[in-house]
Amino acid sequence: MTRADFAYAQARLQARHGRLPPTPLWQALEASRTAAHYLALASSGPLAPWVEGLADAAAHDVHGIEHHLRQRWRAYVDEVARWLPARWQPATRLFGDLVELPLKATPQPGGSAPVPPDAAARWLDGWQRLLPPAAGDAALLRRPAELLLPRLRGASSGRAAQSEPAQHALLRLFRRHGLSALAVFAHLALVALMVERLRGGWVVRVLLEPRPEPQPS
Repeated sequence: MTRADFAYAQARLQARHGRLPPTPLWQALEASRTAAHYLALASSGPLAPWVEGLADAAAHDVHGIEHHLRQRWRAYVDEVARWLPARWQPATRLFGDLVELPLKATPQPGGSAPVPPDAAARWLDGWQRLLPPAAGDAALLRRPAELLLPRLRGASSGRAAQSEPAQHALLRLFRRHGLSALAVFAHLALVALMVERLRGGWVVRVLLEPRPEPQPS
C-alpha cells in the first residue's frame, strides 16, 4: 500500500467530508416538532441527497424511510469503493454491512437490537479476509468499525452508546491518517453515524405523529 494509491480517493473524501451537516443544522432538526418540518429542513441542506427522491407516502412510513436510507447508504459505499484501487474495493463494500447488522438483529419496525456476538464475529472475520495482503496494521484498520459497532471489540451494545465520542474519535483517525485505507473507513463510519442520526430523528417524529381517526361507516 502506498500513499499514492489513495490520492484520488482522498481528494474526494475531503470534499465529501466538508459537506457533512454542521452542528447548527442538527440543532434545527432536533428542534423540529413534526416529520414534515424535519424533512423540509433536511431537504434544504447537505442532507438533501439522502432524502430526495422519496415519495410523499414513504416519507411518513417507517419502512419506507428505512428502505430509502439503506439504498442510499449502499449507493454511497459503492461510490466510495469505486474511487479505490481494485484490491481494496471488496473490503470497502463489506464495510457497508455494518449499518444493517443492528437492523437485521430484530424485525420490529423502526428499531434495532444489539447485534449478536456471533454475527459481529462473522462480519469481522469475513472483512479481515477481504483486506489485501500487506494492508497494514489490522488492529488500527478495524478501529473505525469498532467505534461504529462496539460489539466487534466485545462490548455488550450493538451500536456506539454515544455517537458524539465515537464521532470525535473517527474525526481524529480521518485527519491523522489521510492517504490511507484507514481514512476511507473512518469517513464511511462518520457517514454511517450521520445516516443513523438522520434516520432516528426522522422515524421518531413519524411514530409520534397523530394517526387519523377512523371515519364512521
